[in-house]
Amino acid sequence: MTASAKPEQPTYPIGSVDKALRLLTIVAANPAGIRIGDASRMLGVAPSTAHRLLQMLALHGFASQDPATKTYRPGEAIRRLVNPRERARQLARPVLGELVDEFKETVHLGALEGSLALTLLSVESPHMLRVGNRQGHAQPAHLSAMGRVLLSGLDADELGELITASGAAVDAGRLATHIESIRTFGFIVQHGEVEPGVSALAVPVRGPGDTVDYAVGVTFPTSRVASADLPHLAEATQRAAAALEAELRR
Repeated sequence: MTASAKPEQPTYPIGSVDKALRLLTIVAANPAGIRIGDASRMLGVAPSTAHRLLQMLALHGFASQDPATKTYRPGEAIRRLVNPRERARQLARPVLGELVDEFKETVHLGALEGSLALTLLSVESPHMLRVGNRQGHAQPAHLSAMGRVLLSGLDADELGELITASGAAVDAGRLATHIESIRTFGFIVQHGEVEPGVSALAVPVRGPGDTVDYAVGVTFPTSRVASADLPHLAEATQRAAAALEAELRR
């Protein structure tokens, strides 16, 4: 079947499923909201049927009702489906949680936002002394472990253009050394470069085209993780990244 070919009608169509899926596309296409009467007309069903279908979509997070206007808008489940980063956050949460359970240190998921490394999700360490939740925090990518991992997925031209556009003073030779190390060993460790007394280890999360789409980073007080333990931490973080990659490709 070509990309433009119309799917064939199933031999045994299920009318209620057909209506629910049609309504799902209607809700997704109307971010300002849709009323029960509108849904009823568009589906060709009674208002009571449209109401029940909308309630089921709301039950499963695909729609939410505005209590003031009574209209139904796209729900969180739809936003996760159409926003790949939100999907990555949802899939990463249990994976990162397992890494926190094993090492008791804070773990993050990051993505490149221009020349910045943006933390999409943090799962915090249970320790009283810990690196806190950095979700929503962004910093120049060339300065952080996760940022350097994300930059390692760019070719030389892309990297040069990004650095030039950022206007930041970057030691290109030092950054090139970091990137080469990441490509060779699959992870990077830094100590105290972003924040005194805080270390970080980061690994790439690769997309279907072998692109570096995300980074998983573990941050911890420098004194709490011995140098001899870093290889074990790196291996576990790489396993977590591989598990996330598998989930993202499903």
